[in-house]
Amino acid sequence: MHNNMEKVTIKYDQGKRKDEVVTFEIPEQEFEQMIKNDYQNRLANATNGEIVERRTVQEIFDGMSRMDYNSWQTHKRNTLSFHNVESETDEPNLFDFPDYSQIEEIKKQEDYEEQCQVLRNSLSPKQADLMIAIVLDDVTLVEYAMKTGEEYNNVFRRYKRAEQALKEKWVENGN
Repeated sequence: MHNNMEKVTIKYDQGKRKDEVVTFEIPEQEFEQMIKNDYQNRLANATNGEIVERRTVQEIFDGMSRMDYNSWQTHKRNTLSFHNVESETDEPNLFDFPDYSQIEEIKKQEDYEEQCQVLRNSLSPKQADLMIAIVLDDVTLVEYAMKTGEEYNNVFRRYKRAEQALKEKWVENGN
């Protein structure tokens, strides 16, 4: 073991490693470079008249930990749930991740709206409403007729005319 080693200690405050302490040993050349880089960066960012002193490696790590901790707290506030089901507390569960299932729902909704727009651009308003209900919303012709108060035969004929209009439009466009 080298005599010129700097020890840095990190303590975990939360999560599964709560209160666990980890110690790193950093060789002299590396911690000297780290101290020099840190000092130069802080000096470059200092305001007029601000006194900048060199920090130890431990102080540098503590500062990085604070920034990470603050960043994590901001992330946690914005994305994670605060009800920890496993321990039945209101302590945050640090191993929760944002619920990305909403992205799939948003995508489905965008696809649905796009399909509705295609139908509305291709058909008359009454035909488009009918096709959206039948094709996209899984409503039967009978249910649609009952819902709109129209006779089934009229709804059926409008559906067939709309279906034919779509076929002609897609064949005409080469789709």
